[in-house]
Amino acid sequence: MNDILDALWSMEFGAALMGALAGGGFTMLGSWFQTKNSNKAANLAMAKAHAQRAFDAITQLKLVLESSTIAGLGTPRTRGEWNRELRTQLIAARGAIMLLPDEYNETRNPSLNILRMTREYQGHPVWIDYQVETDILLSEARKFLGSLIRGSEVPKVRDMKEVIEQEVRIQQQSRWSEELEHLHLAGEMGQTDAEDAEREDELRSRLQLPPLPAPTPSVDDTNEDAPASDGQNTSS
Repeated sequence: MNDILDALWSMEFGAALMGALAGGGFTMLGSWFQTKNSNKAANLAMAKAHAQRAFDAITQLKLVLESSTIAGLGTPRTRGEWNRELRTQLIAARGAIMLLPDEYNETRNPSLNILRMTREYQGHPVWIDYQVETDILLSEARKFLGSLIRGSEVPKVRDMKEVIEQEVRIQQQSRWSEELEHLHLAGEMGQTDAEDAEREDELRSRLQLPPLPAPTPSVDDTNEDAPASDGQNTSS
């Protein structure tokens, strides 16, 4: 009888022990998952904060770029003012981006590469073309940072040199077409000179348009060029 009770007690003790061990294991596993998720959430929040700082610096730079009205190639003073703002905001943006952990390198690396392409303005090309180029680069960097902040899909990496060349060409052709139309209307009102005509020919060449035909002499012009009559009757 005692042997049976001892056996039952041993079985119950063993089951209780296994249950306790299993329960403790599940508790430890749950704590591990909870800690891991908490760390992941904290890392994501920190990464978003860094991305937001970089995003804000680039946004500020874009606002200054859009409000800058530098004529032609600018002056040493106007170029210097812009370049100081550019350096200040790029340093802030790059510093924040470099703090992103390696797990966000799909955002970090393209953003840094794009910002490295953003150059200071030294008077070439003309400011309006530089504006287009720089705005494209800043907007592209904001796309990558914005995707991390929103938690959306990371954009595809594009060949930015090709994108810039295409957009600058489109903007130039639009400006040339507008200027050509203005010269044409001024010419119809007789408000152009030889220099304007030369510029019109240059614009048509840039736009790959055929040159304008030479003006046809009017009847009056033809009569003016004809030799004057001597007043004698040549009839027989």
